[in-house]
Amino acid sequence: MKKLTKLLEKIKNADFILVTLSTVACSAMSFIFSVYNKSVVATLPLGIYSTCLLAQTYMNYAQFGVLNAYNRDYPQMLGKGDMQEANKLKNTAITFMLMIYALIFVVFELWVAVHYHSVIGNDTYGTYYAFGYAMCPILILLKSFDDMSNATVRMNGHYNKSAIIGFIRTVIALIIGVVAINVAGYYGLYAMTLSSAALGILLFRSEAFKGARLTFDFPYMKAMIISGLPLLINSLIWTIVQSVDKFVILGFLSTEDLGVYSVPLMGFTTMVLVPQTISQVFYIKVSHLYGANNDENELLEKAAYFTRITSVISGAACIFVFYVMPVFVHFFMPMYTEGTAATQILVIGVGIYATTMLYGNIFSVLKLNKSLIANSVALCIFNAIFSSGLVLFVDRSINMVAIGTGISYALYSLLLIIKLSKRFKFSFWKLLINSWGPAVAIMVPGVAVYMMIR
Repeated sequence: MKKLTKLLEKIKNADFILVTLSTVACSAMSFIFSVYNKSVVATLPLGIYSTCLLAQTYMNYAQFGVLNAYNRDYPQMLGKGDMQEANKLKNTAITFMLMIYALIFVVFELWVAVHYHSVIGNDTYGTYYAFGYAMCPILILLKSFDDMSNATVRMNGHYNKSAIIGFIRTVIALIIGVVAINVAGYYGLYAMTLSSAALGILLFRSEAFKGARLTFDFPYMKAMIISGLPLLINSLIWTIVQSVDKFVILGFLSTEDLGVYSVPLMGFTTMVLVPQTISQVFYIKVSHLYGANNDENELLEKAAYFTRITSVISGAACIFVFYVMPVFVHFFMPMYTEGTAATQILVIGVGIYATTMLYGNIFSVLKLNKSLIANSVALCIFNAIFSSGLVLFVDRSINMVAIGTGISYALYSLLLIIKLSKRFKFSFWKLLINSWGPAVAIMVPGVAVYMMIR
């Protein structure tokens, strides 16, 4: 009995493992859906879908940093044991988000109705655009509250509950998505995201929103905006970074090329999701730690330990995607075979970056807002220069975009290590070995073997 109790306690303490396993399973299901929809939907409609999602991505920033402030400060309030302040943060964030997203819904739907009224039903691709843009405010409303509810459950320490619910709702959403694609083609592309977010809100509501009430405290909202705005700006710059390759393709190539580039993006998402999830869990843990002790040295030492774990998983994830994606593309997505090489190129650079995710979060925990923004601006500049430069001066292809993006992420990772070393007077080589070391040791022989046997 004692052994069983100890085993259960160890499982509870290693909660990030269940979260990671759930994330892997959910990622696999999302991957299956992505593969399936590319076997049904052609490259041009998928390019339109990707273009519409860009609008949805930028709508997220209409919350003006309130959600960013909540995600940073809520776990620190819990660490201090200040439940009154933690609940006030939650109530204010919920109220503000409902207000702003309701306004966006009304304004954006009116714009779609006016702008596309002459093509809806008369032009196939014009109707695709109208439908996609009309879905954006609905999706962003649901997705924002889904993310908030999931994060709240994790910040309350219930990682395992988050993992189990995440798995269940993804299974249901996958079934809905596949059926919708079969029935409606292009229009069904939005079904899995829509149903997953709605199910997340429904299943997390009892804990995430229990006792929540509308709080129209406008001075407090203003304070949250001011506090979260630097994080929002940093996140916005990150979104621009992640959009640069898409804008380069739309600007210098074509919408159909953007559809093909969805394969490298799928590889990117698959590869980065596991280390990103682990990093998010560790971010909450180090936030609790720093909120309780305010010890920067302890924070950095703990981050270095967690980073070694993330690095091993990043290297393994990179090699997995590097080997698996060409097979899937060839057998299940023959319309998208032109995206295979770009996928392999991109995941290598992103694999290096993924090892230093937690290093980037340290700047957020310590509220080093200027450094946060400067780091993200640097990545944005790197990506814009390398992606557009290679396309303009070497070859107009998505492979050049992938190379430019991969180089940019690797340089950004190195920049984080350099800045942390200088800021904390911490060994540069120790930071580098803890992050890049395990991943590179896995990736180099893995890629070498692939090149010899292909």
